[in-house]
Order: sequence, then C-alpha cells, then structure tokens
Amino acid sequence: MSDPLLAARFRLDGVIATVDAAHGSLQLDRQPESVKQAAVADRIVLTKTDVATPAATVALMQRLAAINPAAPVIPAAHGEVDPAKLFDAGLYNPETKSPDVARWLREEAYRDEQAKAHGHHDHGHHDHDHDHDHEHGDHCGPDCGHDHHHHDANRHDDHIRAFCMVIDRPVPWNGFVDFMEALIAQAGENLLRVKGLLNVQESELPVVVHGVQHMFHPPVRLEDWPTDDHRTKLVFITRDVGQPVIEPLFNGLVWGEGKEAG
Repeated sequence: MSDPLLAARFRLDGVIATVDAAHGSLQLDRQPESVKQAAVADRIVLTKTDVATPAATVALMQRLAAINPAAPVIPAAHGEVDPAKLFDAGLYNPETKSPDVARWLREEAYRDEQAKAHGHHDHGHHDHDHDHDHEHGDHCGPDCGHDHHHHDANRHDDHIRAFCMVIDRPVPWNGFVDFMEALIAQAGENLLRVKGLLNVQESELPVVVHGVQHMFHPPVRLEDWPTDDHRTKLVFITRDVGQPVIEPLFNGLVWGEGKEAG
C-alpha cells in the first residue's frame, strides 16, 4: 500500500488471520499480538475444528466475535476451506460496479456486541434504552463506565474496543479530517482500524473511508447511497482507547462542542 510501484499495479484485497481452534484461546490469553491480529483481520479462518471439542470451538468463536464483530469466522476442518470465502475479503473496492457496502461495513455487528455487553437482547433498538438525542451517535460502548460485568485487567481481550458511531446530520469534511488527524496523533498504534460511510456536507453522495492502524486509503465517493439510510456510520476497533474518549474528540473538532452531548 505504501510502495508507489506496487500500489499502481496491485490492491490489497484484505487481511485474513488463522486461529487454531485447539490452542487459540491459550494464545489469546498469553500473546497480546495475537489479539491484535484477530482484531484487524477482515476474515478469520478457524483451523483444526476437527481436533478441538465443539464446546471449545463455540467458545472461541464467541470470543473472536467480541474482539472483531465484523469479521466472518470461517471454520476449517482437516485443513480444508472453500477458497471462494478467502477472496473479496473486505478492503472496499471502488471498481466494483455494485458494491455491497453494508456487507463491507457490517455496522450492525458492532451494535449487537455493544448490546450484549450491556445485557440488551433486542437488536432492533440501537439506542440501548438511553433517553437522549442520537444526533451525535450511540454513546454506550463496552467501556462506557457502567459496571455491567467484570473486566480482567490481565486479559488482552479487555483492552480491545469495538464500537460503532452513528451521526444523524451531515458532517463537514474539514472537521472530519481534523478529527481523524487528532485521533491518529492521540491514539497512535492503539488505533487498530477505522472504516465508515460518511454523509458529508460538501457532497450529496456518500464517501467511504478506511484505515488500518496508521495506513489510510484515499477516500472514495460512491455513485449513490446503498440504502435509504443516509446517516454517517463509523466503526472503530481500538486498544485502550474507547468511545468515551473518541466521541468527545469527534464532537469537539467536528461540531465545536466542549463536551459530549447527552
């Protein structure tokens, strides 16, 4: 992506991580790098499902879904997996005539995980029973400060935050750029992934943004909105930087607000 010669001829289709169904849980416990790899993947191949017990496989799949809600987990047995599932893996391709933005973004998966973290099971209500204005997004995330469940400070998973922000009104592009620059500077390597579909004030057409750690793809303007929902949707996977930090930064730099709306 950073080499001009290669970038002119090839595009990154996506990142696939393999996780050992028999030993993956132990590795996630011991190696923080393994959690990071699972968090930034576009797809996860769960290997050795023929060796692991069904209960261990299910528990590991649930754990991976919490780390990276949008990444499909593909079971593989005896080293076999459908090759078709390993391509078109997740990097948004602007050359596709009929892009499936909803499948690429999968923002509903993040809200489902947020709901689970707070004990809400009705996925049809993304306000999590909060009585406030959603103009600045959904405020409640896995680390919103409510003591819903115990976090083990030594468990690497608990340092990962996966959440979605939904913004009702069009966003000024320069304000969004200021926000992203500040977020990159503030979060550094703890900003694992950002992707989103933006309704910007300067355009009637939506804009796609996508970044993995410090590497961001050029923004792409779509030919049309994929659905009737024209709200901005931003999904984040971060480490030790949660929504209570990122959302006020967004509100301050985009809307000029001194504190989080609520």
